[in-house]
Amino acid sequence: MLLYHNKSLFALSLTRLGSVFYRWDSILWGLVIAGMGCGVQYWLDSGDLDSAIQNQYGFQAFGVGLTFCIVFRAQNAWNRYWEAVTQLHFMYSKWTDAFSLFQAFAEVTKMAAEKSNNESKIDYLLEKQRKLRATFALLSAVAVDRLSKGDTSMMDSASCGVKSRGQLRVQRQHMTYELNLIPTHLFDRACAPSGQSGYVVPELPCDERKKILENAHDATTLAMYWILSELADAMEMIDIATPIQSRLYQELSSGMLGFNNCLKIADVPYPLPFAQLLGLLLAAFSCFIPVYVILFTRSPIAGPILCLLLFESLWCLSEVAKELENPFGDDANDIPLTEFHLRFVDTLEDVSKAGQNSLLRKQLMGLHGSDIDDTHPLVETDADSSDSSDASDSSDDISRRTIVREAF
Repeated sequence: MLLYHNKSLFALSLTRLGSVFYRWDSILWGLVIAGMGCGVQYWLDSGDLDSAIQNQYGFQAFGVGLTFCIVFRAQNAWNRYWEAVTQLHFMYSKWTDAFSLFQAFAEVTKMAAEKSNNESKIDYLLEKQRKLRATFALLSAVAVDRLSKGDTSMMDSASCGVKSRGQLRVQRQHMTYELNLIPTHLFDRACAPSGQSGYVVPELPCDERKKILENAHDATTLAMYWILSELADAMEMIDIATPIQSRLYQELSSGMLGFNNCLKIADVPYPLPFAQLLGLLLAAFSCFIPVYVILFTRSPIAGPILCLLLFESLWCLSEVAKELENPFGDDANDIPLTEFHLRFVDTLEDVSKAGQNSLLRKQLMGLHGSDIDDTHPLVETDADSSDSSDASDSSDDISRRTIVREAF
């Protein structure tokens, strides 16, 4: 996915990276059509060509219908692209919420365990937090790897024509599953865009998990199962009400729904009959462009130029639709899945930082003004609760709370 400055028309028009206009095949066929226009102009100058074509109504009707079909495909392609971006953000949002919920539940439980000197419970929760952080990162890695190797991407990379889904499934079963994982401490962000290819994880999985992933038919569902197993084992130690804990499972389920919506786009291509028909119509229309444009302009200069521009406008719009129809891939205009994964791993590390968790244990959770004297009853103490029946003491509490709020 390319980011660009939209206010500079001149610089934007000359940008070649990610452009469909400056591709060699687009320019080549455009020059061929323009050359055909020059040939038609020479034929017109040397003979009586215009007597064979009395009007251009048929060509105009053909062009209007073809333009509508191309714009229709481009609109559907943009809808697929935007839906993919939306569902990908939705997926990571839900998985981030789920991990943050467990981290918050575990930290509150550890605070209570520290007051009761329950060291075994603290160690148990610390180990669960470490495992879940690594497994969430692994879940993200296998998810984006599956999206980048969808059925449409495999067909584009293989350039093997047409295959049924059953044939492609058999091909997948004979493929060696490779997942390039990079530990966080070995990842160099400076050369990541071009020098490193892989998925960053806090910890590498053990050999047993790697072997299971290599033999799995659906690695994403398997990683989600590992997370659910860890959570089910840890929830009995969490000092949070069960109805509140269920929210965590709902977020995980919603995240998997977003993943499957992305997978729908990655595996289901644009319908073959429409794509085939549109390609044939575009090829036929391109052959008639030189004839009708030259008869309309009757100029050896303006005619070939208009042939080139008319062809490029329809051809490039069709190529834009092809680019957007498969948003998960390695092209410049595709969605950067590895960047989404890296941002997710960074979020996991931010939520898991020990310094942040210790900061949240302070009385005012690290907010400005945490050095206010303890005599300010921002939170009502037991003594205040026992004396709340006294009207004068209640009014004093209210006035003192007002002072603290004004201090903030």
